[in-house]
Amino acid sequence: MKICIIGMNLTSLVLSKALVNNGCIVNIFNFSKKKLTNYSTRTIGISSSNIDFINTNIIYLKTKQLHNIKKISILSEKKEEIIKFCNKDENLFSLIQVNNLYNILYGSLKFNKLFSLSTLDEKTFKKSNFQSNFDLIINCEKNNFISKKYFSEKFKKNYNSIAYTSIIHHQKIDNIEARQYFTDAGPLAFLPLSSKITSIVFSAYDNRKFDDQNLKKFIFNYKGILNIKKFSEFQKARLDFSLARKYYVNNILLFGDGLHQIHPLAGQGFNMTIRDLKILLKIIKEKISNGLELDSLCLKNFEESTKHKNFFFSEGVNFIHDFFRIKNSFGKDNINNIVKKVGKNKKVKNLFIKAADEGIALF
Repeated sequence: MKICIIGMNLTSLVLSKALVNNGCIVNIFNFSKKKLTNYSTRTIGISSSNIDFINTNIIYLKTKQLHNIKKISILSEKKEEIIKFCNKDENLFSLIQVNNLYNILYGSLKFNKLFSLSTLDEKTFKKSNFQSNFDLIINCEKNNFISKKYFSEKFKKNYNSIAYTSIIHHQKIDNIEARQYFTDAGPLAFLPLSSKITSIVFSAYDNRKFDDQNLKKFIFNYKGILNIKKFSEFQKARLDFSLARKYYVNNILLFGDGLHQIHPLAGQGFNMTIRDLKILLKIIKEKISNGLELDSLCLKNFEESTKHKNFFFSEGVNFIHDFFRIKNSFGKDNINNIVKKVGKNKKVKNLFIKAADEGIALF
């Protein structure tokens, strides 16, 4: 089975590794001339069930390559705890820097005989007979000619926010609790990467621009017990929501951020992609085991199995974003009190924990 993957990014690598493990020939085509290992301050959180899936079906991630989180605290502008999530002493999710996971995956693929990587421009690829040369084409990019030609119709929302990310170094602590502050300026998350390193993600409302000095002052105001010694460079990106209306055309599938892009406040973007991959891989495995070809029917089955789940899950994240965004209109204390009451209900809290871990189970 020959599969073409377009785009050289974290999604395309995790997808390639899963497919190669099942005997598929995978060719990645990269249209970008940028270096493949650009420095990134981005961090991803992976739920416990998705870690299990990755370890079993893709690549085993060693304990030292991940940092486990056992508590999540949601706090107000005034640093008052609104709700805390924990499940006895179990891990809620694990954190890893994007660059580290990228290098682990690429290192395991680059010498595999079933895997190849080609860098070329879009015009050359367009002229090739790519649709007939491969059983499946999986597009993992948002803005190339395939996305524009076949998948331009999307549900969209402008968050009017800019995400600022950085890595901070601090004194050694028992760093197992992620903290999310819903400040008047936007959500600010502290995501532990080790006992001495924490990732910062700040989503500034109204596309508000901060210089490095003001960002540092803002973060110091919420640092808690952290004795910050050093910041990495700050990186920024505009935040938008998009969800594809159409998942496939003929034998071409849209996947990853091109398929759905959500607000980072819930840390669920990559988890949605992994949950999609679970379903896609199951369909492909069944086809291969039955000696059947990989064709558009695979992609139809994938769309039917994932589309409604992705819609409801992404709208749930949008609801959380909007709920805290409108707190000034309804009164901060009123909003905080509502969340506190919800947080006292163990069944509801466990439901949130399960949804963050496994996604939304629907019909």
